[in-house]
Amino acid sequence: MAGVFKTVTFMVLVFAAVVVFAEDYDVGDDTEWTRPMDPEFYTTWATGKTFRVGDELEFDFAAGRHDVAVVTQDAFENCEKEKPISHMTVPPVKIMLNTTGPQYFICTVGDHCRFGQKLSINVVGAGASGGATPGAGGGATPAPGSTPSAGGTTPPTAGGTTTPSGSNGTTTPAGNAASSLGGATFLVAFVSAVVALF
Repeated sequence: MAGVFKTVTFMVLVFAAVVVFAEDYDVGDDTEWTRPMDPEFYTTWATGKTFRVGDELEFDFAAGRHDVAVVTQDAFENCEKEKPISHMTVPPVKIMLNTTGPQYFICTVGDHCRFGQKLSINVVGAGASGGATPGAGGGATPAPGSTPSAGGTTPPTAGGTTTPSGSNGTTTPAGNAASSLGGATFLVAFVSAVVALF
């Protein structure tokens, strides 16, 4: 009986460790998801960040003035908005990254994409390091009322939040001391619990 308890406790701690280390990113930070003054703004914003499976992107924007479309690499590069993989119009849009590889997001309002309101990221496995932003790409998460693509995420629920259907990843903004401190504290507690169990 004690062996079962130890095994279950260990599994709960491992699951908790994965949840604690997932990051939430506010796309664009204080600028949010809007038509930027600098066409390279979102490329610069993503540079240096490692997006991992289990992380979440949050696109915050003014309803009716912007939207979020998940698109293919070709559509991203050419700002083609006619056939997005998914399209979300109700802010905030929260996308749980659940597959590895490139992910592409654009705004389909007016010429916003052509003026730089587009984001490409590369998602790595939860335990992987690195994850440079792709120059272009395809594959991302579907929006409300759309069908998920193979290897993507499930459609967002009310309020624009997606739920994971597999594994995908992004990370929180660099310099998030609270997240780093919480993760370090949890890691110490986790290691202590494992040592105490065995």
